[in-house]
Amino acid sequence: MASLVPDFVMASPEGSKPSDLVFSTCSELVYRVKKRLSSVLPAYLPESLGGIPAPPTPSGFLNITDSRTGDHYEIPIRHNAVEATHFKQIRARADSKAKTDKVEGGLRLLDPGYQNTAVASSEVTFVDGTEGSIHYRQYDISELVGTKQFEDVTYLLIWGKLPSPEEKDMFRKQLALAMDPPQMVSDVIHSFPSHTPVVTMMIAGLSAWAGSDPTVIPAYMGKNIYQGHLDLVDSQIIRLISALATVIALSYCRMKEKPFTPADLNGSFIENTLRMMGFVEEETKRPNPKHVDCLEKLWVLYADHELTNSTAAFLHVASTLADPFSCTIASITAAYGPLHGGAIDTAFKVIQNVGKPENVPQLIDDVKAKKCRLFGYGHRIYKTVDPRSVIIRELLDELKDDDAGHKEFLATALEIDRIASEDQYFTSRHLKANADLYGSFVYMAL
Repeated sequence: MASLVPDFVMASPEGSKPSDLVFSTCSELVYRVKKRLSSVLPAYLPESLGGIPAPPTPSGFLNITDSRTGDHYEIPIRHNAVEATHFKQIRARADSKAKTDKVEGGLRLLDPGYQNTAVASSEVTFVDGTEGSIHYRQYDISELVGTKQFEDVTYLLIWGKLPSPEEKDMFRKQLALAMDPPQMVSDVIHSFPSHTPVVTMMIAGLSAWAGSDPTVIPAYMGKNIYQGHLDLVDSQIIRLISALATVIALSYCRMKEKPFTPADLNGSFIENTLRMMGFVEEETKRPNPKHVDCLEKLWVLYADHELTNSTAAFLHVASTLADPFSCTIASITAAYGPLHGGAIDTAFKVIQNVGKPENVPQLIDDVKAKKCRLFGYGHRIYKTVDPRSVIIRELLDELKDDDAGHKEFLATALEIDRIASEDQYFTSRHLKANADLYGSFVYMAL
């Protein structure tokens, strides 16, 4: 079990540019509902209300002597972490005149930006930034990419095991059946001008979808309807996954002013996402198998990445026992900021402004002179190569010749990456291209 620290202050955090969220938001958020509502959320509650049982035996102790009072304290260490509440017993002298010493909760731990604070424990994902590895449950992602499909990995992350063929087929059919948007959702999204940012249409669309059935909104029902009712949680997970994909497709279609195509009940999740957006071949009326295979690999890589800023936002809302749609809307909103998912949108604009590969050296000089910032580079977690980047570069190499329309853009982006990977200014600071930046290039090539 790993303690997770939210990425609140990433140098160039995770995410993707707005139009790319039509692909990646689903894969990054879907696992969270079950994880937050049935696993992590109880940690906020006493055991009598469904909270987790007593913690395991400590692996050691932190011995503290308060120089203000001379008192000694022994704080248990579990999973290389100490509980902040144990510090409440550490109090200043009774005759202290400082007002800050009089707080009821004892000694406080100040950590602006959550730079070294674990707020949850999880058995879902473990990211080793030093070694450059990612595990989903007990599997290294290298074991899953290319061998398992998106439904397999989503099932693994949410329910803790890979599905049997029968479970996978049932899960796939349930997802397809739920990709049927209420009319009010389509109406809300189409009320926006086509040039509206996709994320804002997504948020409105999800709100409308949530409002289409208020009986699954706890505040409306006047009671906690999810805690201890995992059947309802499971049904809402499927509803949310499908709603998110459908709202993304509707938003994309609105942006491109093209018709929405209903899902195929026999299609996979990725096939249906592409189909609803209109990415089908003229002859077969089905998505290009090469593109489907590429996204199967990419979405496995993006399926989870521990406790990012947007996941933490989801967790904050979930701690109030809100419904899954509200939690996800908060998460998407957090992901859209320029220091999170919005960083990739900013990076795209920078690359567009550079224009040509021969203009890249000037950009690099400006970055080194601190005249501008190179968005899309650097990661708070990884001190070595992001293991996802290697595989994504391979996908990009497979697709780059298929995308004549963006050839110069991609050439400019790759030239920035080439110089940054060799220049001591960047290498000494461990500033490598973010995996999500590479991924957005794959989306463009598609």
